[in-house]
Amino acid sequence: MKLELLADVLFGATALAYFLASVLFVAFLFGRADSAVRWAPRLVAVGVPLHAAQICVWSLFLHVCPVQGIHFALSVASMLVCLVYVLARLRLRIDVVGAFVAPQALAFLLASRFVGGVDAEPRLRSALLPFHVVSNLLGIALFTLAFAAAVAYLLQERRLKNKDLEGMDRLPPIDALDRAEHRFLVAGFPLLTIGILTGTLWAREIEAGGVGEITRAALSYVSWALIGGVLLLRAAAGWRGRRAAYGTILGFGLTVLVMLLYLARSMMAVPAA
Repeated sequence: MKLELLADVLFGATALAYFLASVLFVAFLFGRADSAVRWAPRLVAVGVPLHAAQICVWSLFLHVCPVQGIHFALSVASMLVCLVYVLARLRLRIDVVGAFVAPQALAFLLASRFVGGVDAEPRLRSALLPFHVVSNLLGIALFTLAFAAAVAYLLQERRLKNKDLEGMDRLPPIDALDRAEHRFLVAGFPLLTIGILTGTLWAREIEAGGVGEITRAALSYVSWALIGGVLLLRAAAGWRGRRAAYGTILGFGLTVLVMLLYLARSMMAVPAA
């Protein structure tokens, strides 16, 4: 019970940090508080160790590996997104990207706890599973940041076209957002490739061939091809800005759809008696 109580306290503290960060980011975007852009990223940084501790304590209480099942994967992925954001903002001017990172982290944290159930024992084991899960989690974290940078880029570009220059000095230049998006994609693509290859080999080991598995695999391959196409066209055809941003958003959307399908499958699964 002590572990459960500690996990609950850490969960509440993490959710509060992400929630307050989200509120401050929204206030900053609407020009209500210029100082919010200094405090909001710090709250995200506070939430990261709290989140990591909550994952460890909760997994110890349930006797479940932190990367087992979609529920812990959601929580770990959101924690990694925040961690990479906190580290990346030290070198890149992407503070405003936190306006997308903090709400997503809060949503994934809540979903990991309240949506569906958590398997107490692994249904199958494979030597490929750790590589598959870790590479996918890191890849998703980087793609989430690329998606956030792409959305911020499009919003900035729209404001420039409409000559809405109020508060532009508080936001990063669109070139900085474009470079950040590209760097996150370049870093995440090899990890996604490893995740897909190990997932394919793992599926062959367990002879998974249901409609759900085939659909998720197909969407994963399409997402991989789309992100790879964006990177290739950027290098070969000089794709920049809006086209690259739209491709990134679409590729990330397919990745999220795969995760939602896994979550739906978990929710519909009937626990063993």
